[in-house]
Amino acid sequence: MNTEAKKQVFEECLDLSPLGFVPLRVHFQNGKLIRITLESIEQKRPTNCSADIYAPFLKGLLTGMALEKFPVPFKLTGSPFQRHVWHLTMAIKHGETKTYGQLAKAASCASAQAVGQALKKNPLPIIVPCHRVVGKKGELTGFSAGIEIKRILLQFERMTSYENSSNERQPRPPLESENSCKGG
Repeated sequence: MNTEAKKQVFEECLDLSPLGFVPLRVHFQNGKLIRITLESIEQKRPTNCSADIYAPFLKGLLTGMALEKFPVPFKLTGSPFQRHVWHLTMAIKHGETKTYGQLAKAASCASAQAVGQALKKNPLPIIVPCHRVVGKKGELTGFSAGIEIKRILLQFERMTSYENSSNERQPRPPLESENSCKGG
C-alpha cells in the first residue's frame, strides 16, 4: 500500500494590472493547497508561467471575494497559536489593515512580535492576507515575498472591488488551546 503523499506544484502568474505580474507557485498535497510562494513583481507577464488555473481565484480574494467563495480546498498547518493568528488575519476585510499590536490584542497576546513570527510562517499568503498587517504607525514591515510585493498587493486592493458587495465573513470563535501566546 502506497502511503506517500501526492504532491503537485504549479507555476502561475497573478495578474495585478496595471501594477504588474507576480509569478507564484501553488503547492498541493493530496488535493489540498498547502503553500503559496510569491516571487517578485514583473512589468510584463513572465514566459515561464503555465496556464493560470488558481491565480484567478487568488486575484478574486484580492478584489474582495469572500473566502467562503474560494473554490480551492486548502489546509493550514501550524501550531495552535499560529493557526489562531492566521484565522484572525483572515478576518481582516479587503482594503483594510490592522497592526501587529491590534492582532496581538485580539489574540490575547501581549507580544506583537509573537504575532509577527506567526505571520512569518504563514504558508498561504493572500488566503491568509498577512499583507494587510502593518507596523504600529502604518509602515509596511515584514512580508515573506518582500515589502515591494506587500505594497503592490495593498495598492491593488485599494484600486479594486469585487462585484458582489455582500461578502461579509464571520470570524470563527477561538479555541481554548489557542490563547497561548507563543510565537512558534
